[in-house]
Amino acid sequence: MEPNSKYPIEEFIMTKNRAYSKGRKIKPTGIQVHSVGCKGTTRDRWRRWNTPSYNKCPNAFIDLNGIMQTLPWDQRPWLSGSGNKGNANDWCVGFEICEPSKAKDTVYAVEYLYGCVVYLCTELCKMFDISPSEIKCHSELHAEGCASNHADVMHWWGKPGTAWANYNMYTLRQDVAKELGVPLAPELKTLLKKGSRGDSVLLLQQMLGKLGYDCGTQNGIFDAKTQAEVKAFQKDYKLAVDGVVGPKTWNALYAETVDDYKEEDTPQEDVADKLYTVIIKHLTDSDATELEQQYEHVTREEEIDDADDGVG
Repeated sequence: MEPNSKYPIEEFIMTKNRAYSKGRKIKPTGIQVHSVGCKGTTRDRWRRWNTPSYNKCPNAFIDLNGIMQTLPWDQRPWLSGSGNKGNANDWCVGFEICEPSKAKDTVYAVEYLYGCVVYLCTELCKMFDISPSEIKCHSELHAEGCASNHADVMHWWGKPGTAWANYNMYTLRQDVAKELGVPLAPELKTLLKKGSRGDSVLLLQQMLGKLGYDCGTQNGIFDAKTQAEVKAFQKDYKLAVDGVVGPKTWNALYAETVDDYKEEDTPQEDVADKLYTVIIKHLTDSDATELEQQYEHVTREEEIDDADDGVG
């Protein structure tokens, strides 16, 4: 990995953690981006995971001091948990971002943490020949059926009225592609149609909105109104009018809007995200610790059911 003095890497391999002792190697074809969900923590809080009583472990933690590597980059992490289509731990190297307290989540903090994420993802893409389009956060992986149901990092990134408002997973994939010097249209292979949901649909709605097509609420749900606006766009750009967003429709959208991707409105908060934000905002350090201990108790019970798959 190419050294970067701005984003130093501390090697703290958790040799006592069960994720390490199992010795399961992978050939990463993707990168999973997580955040810890506890405001105001740093890497130091998580050093205690270096014990046989823990199996949860990322390949690295990121905080305002840089990167702490906790597993070899080709070691299977225990991060994402399982979905109905598999477990992203089996093919994704992954890291956790330590979330600053609300008071410290400033423009400087955002620029540093985001820059650190871009740097690490770029280096991992170089190391394992990973396409930037395969950089996904926990909530995206869940939507694809290969992770447990967590909101990170979209409970935090892209929030209106915060320093993160203009940063999301789409901007991350774009910025890593720029660092690598490769073109990227990350959603081109994502076929969308009525009933689809998720980040790709939200991006579609934002792009259509920029071009004057009104999908109503930009909420990541491909409903009848979104379908009607897709058909209108396809008709205007002389494409097959079927209301399905495939490679040709994506190409036309990117050709018109890709240069302005960072200026889009940020996603609407859904109910779960609002509840999460309210709860976390009012947690004290002791409450956060208690919540984490309860979570660990639950995940230990899940480990019994999940056997070697872990819960990430």
